[in-house]
Amino acid sequence: MSVTALLSDELKELDRKETEEVEVIGESIEDCLRLAAEYFNRKIHELDYRVIKRGKKKLFFSEPFHIRVTIIPEDDILSELEGLDEKLTGGAGKLTNKDLREIIEPKDKDGFASVKIFRTGVFLTVTPPQGNGKPVKLDDIAKRLSYRGVSQVEQAKVKKIVEESSGKPVLISNQKPRPNMEASMVTDISTDQMRAMVTLIPAKPGGRDLEVQDIVNALKSIGVIYGTKEDLIKKYLDEEKFNIAFPAAEGDPPVNGKNAEVKYHVRTEKAINFREDASGRVDYKDLDLIENVVVGQLLAEKIPAQPGKMGRNLYGMLLPANDGKDLELKQGKGTILSEDRRKLTAEVNGQVLYLSGRLSVETVYRINGDVGIKTGNVTFLGSIVITGNVEDNYHVKAAGNIEIFGTVQKSVVEADGDIVVRQGITGREEARIESTGGNIVAKFIQNATVITDKDIIVQEGIMHSNLMAGGRVICRGKRAQIVGGVIQATRLIAAKIIGSQANPQTELIVGNNPKIQKQIQEYEAKRAENQTKKDQLTKTLKTLQARRESDPASFTTENAEYLKKLEAGSNKLTKRIEEYTEEIQTLTAYMEEQSAHGKVSVEKTLFGGVVLKIKNAEFTVKNEVKAKTFLEENGQIRQLPYEDPEGQKKDWRKKRGRSRVS
Repeated sequence: MSVTALLSDELKELDRKETEEVEVIGESIEDCLRLAAEYFNRKIHELDYRVIKRGKKKLFFSEPFHIRVTIIPEDDILSELEGLDEKLTGGAGKLTNKDLREIIEPKDKDGFASVKIFRTGVFLTVTPPQGNGKPVKLDDIAKRLSYRGVSQVEQAKVKKIVEESSGKPVLISNQKPRPNMEASMVTDISTDQMRAMVTLIPAKPGGRDLEVQDIVNALKSIGVIYGTKEDLIKKYLDEEKFNIAFPAAEGDPPVNGKNAEVKYHVRTEKAINFREDASGRVDYKDLDLIENVVVGQLLAEKIPAQPGKMGRNLYGMLLPANDGKDLELKQGKGTILSEDRRKLTAEVNGQVLYLSGRLSVETVYRINGDVGIKTGNVTFLGSIVITGNVEDNYHVKAAGNIEIFGTVQKSVVEADGDIVVRQGITGREEARIESTGGNIVAKFIQNATVITDKDIIVQEGIMHSNLMAGGRVICRGKRAQIVGGVIQATRLIAAKIIGSQANPQTELIVGNNPKIQKQIQEYEAKRAENQTKKDQLTKTLKTLQARRESDPASFTTENAEYLKKLEAGSNKLTKRIEEYTEEIQTLTAYMEEQSAHGKVSVEKTLFGGVVLKIKNAEFTVKNEVKAKTFLEENGQIRQLPYEDPEGQKKDWRKKRGRSRVS
């Protein structure tokens, strides 16, 4: 048997104030809130409640819910939306603007009466109230008619219009407008000729009111022929919004087309994410560096450039817009490009690689055992997996990734992708490990040269080696230590311990990308070479030009042809020099950007004798330093409390002091 929802008679007699509360009993919380909303004449979302007794459903009967309901103050009604607005729009107010407030708040609006005097007579419009708004009264109409200077009106007719409140204009008098008392308008055209702001000036008593066509004609008289907003003009006239500027006409701004872009359905950047256990060991099986694809899998698709949309100003002039720029979806090995050159799919099963701006799918070459006398040097246009070691004096080269389960000895390993050495590198001064486009990961590195454009990640230690990384060098395991050698990285060098008590020569360089520096030096050399050629050519040019001016009679046709060739050669050299200069500037800016936040972080101990070079600043450590991060500021090396390579600080180091290294 259901329980009929009810309200206490005593509570009905309370004054309905915003601070009052009511207790409601009903079959569910929803029923209770619905009844409370009717009682308060409010929306449900404007109410708050507290459960006094929770209802229960039993086999033969049910117990009702009993709740106490109060009205939420107006400021609290929007608080939740304001918080959401802060998260979604950065506090732009898009969720709590006027329009939304009108939806949230009760739409109580008083009725409205408008008296308009036109050439054809006097019209009365009565708009009905909304919600609990007050209706228009006859006294209001009388005052309005008097204010507008209208007389001799049939009261019965006015009374009928008020009773009907149709919201439509009705003729109530044939009174003609008084001359020189009409309404007017002020127009302001924006400097970009894209907006006409109009301010309505009310008519004097008995004067004619403006109509939409009056404003349209006035705008046309000053040349505004496009973008007139007649609906908005009518709204301002009907609602008698005087002395408020509003956009009566707006042009269409030009919209540039979106550039073409490539949407990749596979990863183009492979971040190294590995977990350490309590003992500091890294699970190299879970690096997630290799992404496999199957035949026919969609790898990437090109989203075509969009044409621009021309604009138009108030005077009807077309405003040009730029079309979006096109780009090419590049096809790599093991992929198929569709006929319309918009979709790239896998041609074979294998791992997908992103190198030099194009995707390719490479198959994997697996070597079960060591690379040595049985295999010889290995070169493969794909990826290589080696289950054993790479022995002394052998080369392994791959166009994809290389994964080595054993060690790398006195040998050369080169790849375009990632190189993973699960055990370590024992180079004996002659090992060289290089990746042109991937990361290098190893358990340890000893007496070797290791080079990559990206990151070098080592678990146990880096000893007496030369490392060059375009990104970071991170040594972070239980015995993570850098001892001896020269370590270079563009963004970060991090380890638990750097140097040792024996003070071996250890040099850390951050903020300079060796490969980019080498490219810059090569371009500078080529620019200088071409400048020398141009200088020599310029001397010959000046000699011939002087001869042509001093003795034109003896300047033969052959001389003229030769002079023309020299001028063309000089222009060519000038253009080449400018191209080299532009490349140098681009590379320099890129290196500056990459190295802007270069750091050296040591978690435990930095021993004396270690040399730090960050950008153009240099510092030699004299005494042991504990748990610090070093960076360059204003040409000097400064130190901060230690920061984790991922940017998280240790909880027990709360102090934020900053000091100059000396």
